[in-house]
Amino acid sequence: MLVALVFFAGMIGLMLTMSLYLQLGEGFSAIHTGLTFTPWALGTAVGAGLGAGVLGPKLGRPVLHGGLLVMMAGVLGTLAVVGSAGDTVSSWALAGPQAVAGVGMGAVLAPLFGFVLAGVRDHEVGSASGVLNAVQQLSGALGIAVIGTIFFSVATDHGVTVAFERALWIELGLLVVAGVLVVALPRHMRPEEELFA
Repeated sequence: MLVALVFFAGMIGLMLTMSLYLQLGEGFSAIHTGLTFTPWALGTAVGAGLGAGVLGPKLGRPVLHGGLLVMMAGVLGTLAVVGSAGDTVSSWALAGPQAVAGVGMGAVLAPLFGFVLAGVRDHEVGSASGVLNAVQQLSGALGIAVIGTIFFSVATDHGVTVAFERALWIELGLLVVAGVLVVALPRHMRPEEELFA
């Protein structure tokens, strides 16, 4: 539960602050902001296919660590682009780091429930899945509340760009914490056919 709580809180909080940074700090329209997230979405689809369909069943838990590392590389890349862009950043400059972060996120997101549910008894899978969905929603709300509050607090004193950079650093810290917590998960995913039986 802690892995899901930390991972989803950081991910949702980062999505919120990036959207705010692009619209409030860079003056992007809502449509331009949505289109700027396209590489992230495409990367997530690729990562999810690799993580849950190919690598997760073969490699086991290391796929989660690998996905977290790839996502960290994408977040660091975004931090580098934002830091070097000065007052203006383009969607094209963010595309590469976003695609990388998306691949990492998908590689964690898609197989995560399979690893968590591998640690419960067969008759508890339904209940555990429901609790996981609730934790996912709770963590999203926490991420928005905490990271959003920090973002606006920093933005008031130092500007939107500095606030977004702070949010990126928080996300990096949460990814490290998630990586440590992943060690407590079972080594192998619960087979997909057992999840839907």
